Amino acid sequence: MIETIPIDGLIGSRAGFLLSYPVYDGGVAEERLVELRGLGVEAVELQGRHAINGVPVLGKGHVGVVLAARAGGRLVALKVRRVDADRETLEWEADHLRVANGVSVGPRLFGVSRNFLLMELIEGEYLVDWVGGLGPADAGSLRRVIGDLLDRVHRLDMVGLDHGELSSAHRHVMVAGGVPRIIDFESASTVRRCSNVTSVAHYLFFNRRMRERVGSVLGLPERGALLGALAGYKSGLSGERLGALKSVLGLVE
Repeated sequence: MIETIPIDGLIGSRAGFLLSYPVYDGGVAEERLVELRGLGVEAVELQGRHAINGVPVLGKGHVGVVLAARAGGRLVALKVRRVDADRETLEWEADHLRVANGVSVGPRLFGVSRNFLLMELIEGEYLVDWVGGLGPADAGSLRRVIGDLLDRVHRLDMVGLDHGELSSAHRHVMVAGGVPRIIDFESASTVRRCSNVTSVAHYLFFNRRMRERVGSVLGLPERGALLGALAGYKSGLSGERLGALKSVLGLVE
């Protein structure tokens, strides 16, 4: 059963330490509780496939911990900035998420403060796990998801937003309702040269674990042709070159 903790009861609950993680400070927790109220957060729900000190969470990274929460009567993802994070605010990440949302990529941004990010809660499977559950009969579904994913990361390339972690995307791409969703923009940048499409392709077809899983469903493209298509795309990032890459991958009918 999912445990729901109203905001007014969060401090003192078994999840209260997450307000000031990984080093608890009561004063910090109280200040952050004020921020949560300002964002309209009503409660925290303890659920997720990860856990910290036995408390279920949606995710944990170098910058923050992600919890399920209730805000405005809806279930959302709440990112809490770690007190030892290498940045002073989550506004920077929110700015990048707004850029991604502008091309219909990423979880929808609902609100932000210095220490919290309120986002759409994406409920699905990590891409690596979803692909691992497929067989040859599911080749069409996998082709559609890969094609959709490449379209999404191409849109990020076009607006100059590099995700930064898609070459090892085990925890950065989910499949929800048959649709690939890109999450966690804490390492994104509008300064670096974009490599979203090439990073995803390398992850899918050169990462050993993913290569084996994808290959067991689809078969694999010829290595030289794939490298040539990736080099061509990297030199121009155009829709035409994306189409050439999709052709090599057998995604174009």
